[in-house]
Amino acid sequence: MARWLLILGCLLVVSGVSMQWLGDEAPEEVPELEPAPATVRVTTAGPVVGGVAASGAYAWLGIPYAAAPVGERRWRAPHLPEPWSEPRVSVTHGDVCPQLPSLLSGVDAGSRPSIGNEDCLTLDVYAPPRPLDEPLLPVMFWIHGGGNSIGSGSSYDASRLALEQNVVVVSINYRLGFLGWLGHEALRAGAENPAEASGNFALLDMIRALHWTQNNIASFAGDPDRVTLFGESAGGRNVMGLLASPLAGGLFHRAIVQSGSIATFTEERAEHYRDAPEPGAAFSSAELLVDWLQAEGRARDRDAARRLVEDLSGDALATFMRSLPVETILAPAADSGGMYRAPQLLRSNRDEMKLFLALNPDHVKRWFGVLPRVRDPRRYELLASYHSDRWKALAVDEVAARVQAAPDAPPVYLYRFDWDDSRDDLWVDLPTLLGAAHGLELDFLFRPVFSRLLPGLQTEENAAGREALGKAMRSYWGAFAHTGDPGRGHGGSYPLWSAHSAEAPSLMLLDSPDDGGVGTVRQTLSAEGIRQRLIADPALEPGRFRCALYVDLFLDNSGNADFFSRRDYRDLGCEGFLPWALLGGSV
Repeated sequence: MARWLLILGCLLVVSGVSMQWLGDEAPEEVPELEPAPATVRVTTAGPVVGGVAASGAYAWLGIPYAAAPVGERRWRAPHLPEPWSEPRVSVTHGDVCPQLPSLLSGVDAGSRPSIGNEDCLTLDVYAPPRPLDEPLLPVMFWIHGGGNSIGSGSSYDASRLALEQNVVVVSINYRLGFLGWLGHEALRAGAENPAEASGNFALLDMIRALHWTQNNIASFAGDPDRVTLFGESAGGRNVMGLLASPLAGGLFHRAIVQSGSIATFTEERAEHYRDAPEPGAAFSSAELLVDWLQAEGRARDRDAARRLVEDLSGDALATFMRSLPVETILAPAADSGGMYRAPQLLRSNRDEMKLFLALNPDHVKRWFGVLPRVRDPRRYELLASYHSDRWKALAVDEVAARVQAAPDAPPVYLYRFDWDDSRDDLWVDLPTLLGAAHGLELDFLFRPVFSRLLPGLQTEENAAGREALGKAMRSYWGAFAHTGDPGRGHGGSYPLWSAHSAEAPSLMLLDSPDDGGVGTVRQTLSAEGIRQRLIADPALEPGRFRCALYVDLFLDNSGNADFFSRRDYRDLGCEGFLPWALLGGSV
C-alpha cells in the first residue's frame, strides 16, 4: 500500500509541475471593449463606432469589407458588403473563417469537425487617439499566417504597435484552405472575369481589403498613400503574392515579409488526378471532388465518383460544390519574378524548423503525456540547422537577389530573429526544443500570441530582455512604415540598419541585449551553398537519413526540383531509394 501511495504522490507532483513548467508569467488578458462616442467614423458602407483599448488606442473590430461569400458567392471574387445607415457597433471581432480546430484557434483538434463561419470577411483597425484634422498617419496592413488554412486576424492585437509607433494598423480575415484556394474547370466556366477564374479567392479577398483601405482609412487617421503590407509565414507568402499581382499595384507602397516565400503550383498539380500523366497533388481539385462526391453519398467509391464527374455538366458540378457543407469541404485536410517595385523587408528566424520538429512525435516524446523531450538531440539540431538555413536561403537571400536584379530595383532590408531566452530547467529545455522558432517574433510586435499557448516563453527572468528587443523591433517596423527605411528605428536610437546588396551584404540580427542585442553582420546563404555543405558534412553518415534530408531540402512537395541533382543523389549512395518515396522522411 505504501508503494502505491508513493507512486501516486510522484505522479501528482509531476502533474502539478506539468501545469507550471510552461512558465510563471501568464500573459495579460485583453478586456472587452465598450462603444465610445469619440470613435464614430464613416465608411463607404456606413458609420461605425469602436472602443478604447486598455492602452488608450482606438480599436474598431469586425468591420465587414466584403459580403459573405456564401451560396452562389462561394468560390467567387468578393463583393461589396451591404450598406447600413445606423452606426454599426464594432467592438467585437468578426467570426473566424472556416477551418479545422487547431492550437492557434484554442479549440482541441478532434473536438468538432470545423470551426468558423463563411461570413467572415471582416477587418480590425487600431489607431492612436487623434483629431481627424491632424496629418494622416502611415498604415500597416497585417496578413496573418497559418498555412493559409488556419488562423485569423483577430488573434493579433495591434493596439500597442499603433500607439507606440504612431501608425494605423489594419488586420484582416481572408478565406482559408479549400474555400480560399481552389481551381476547377467547373468554377472557371462560370467566372465573371479572369481574376475570379484564377482560383486564388483568398488573394482576391486581400485585394478587396486593400481597396477598402484605400477608400476608408483616412476616416481612421490613416494615409492611403503610405500603406505597408506585413505578414508572417503564409501571410508573408501572401505579401509576396500581392507584390507579384498586377491587381494589387498602387494599393500599397512597402512590404515586410516575415518567414514567407513565393511558391506556386502548376495548373496540372492543382487540378489533375494524382494518377494522371501529368499528376496532380494529393489535394488537387479533381481529388477533392472525388472525395466530396463519396462523402455526400453520390458515389460509392473513387471509380464511380470519377465516372459521375465525367457525366455531370460543369454547371451541375459547380452547383454541387457550392451546396456542400463546410465540414465536408474541410474533411479531406483532416484526414491527411516580376514584382511591384516597393521597398521590402525580408526575414527568417534562426531556428524556423524547430517549431515543426517540436510538434512531431517522431522527434519529440512527452513524459507523462506532457513534458517534452527531444529523442535524438544530435539529429534534431542537424535537421533544424539544414531546414532553417534552406528557409533563409530561399525565402530571404535568393528573393532579395531576384528583386535586386531587376531594373530600378527597390531597397531591400534583411534580418534574422535570434531570440531564444525561453525557459530552461529540469522540466523543459525550450531553447533546445524551440530556440528562435518559426513565428515566435510575433509576440514582440503584438500582444502575446504564442505565449498564450506556451507561457514558458515569458518568464520574470527574461522580461527585461524581451521588452528591450520588442521595443527595438517595433521601432524598426515603425520607421519602415513611416519612411520606407528602418534606419535607426522610429526615433533614431538604435544601430543603423542598412539596405542589403550583393556588393555589401547586410543582415540585421535581432536578439536580447544579453545575447548581443541588435546589430548587422555580413551573411548570405544559397541553396547551392547548403547543397555543398550537405555533401561534405562528416556529421551526416551514409544511409537513408542523409538521402531523405537531401530529398526534403532539394525536392520539395510542390514538385519543384530546381536544386535536386541526380548525380549528387547517386554520389551520396542513395540509388537504392526512390526520391519521391523519401519525401518528408527526414522531418
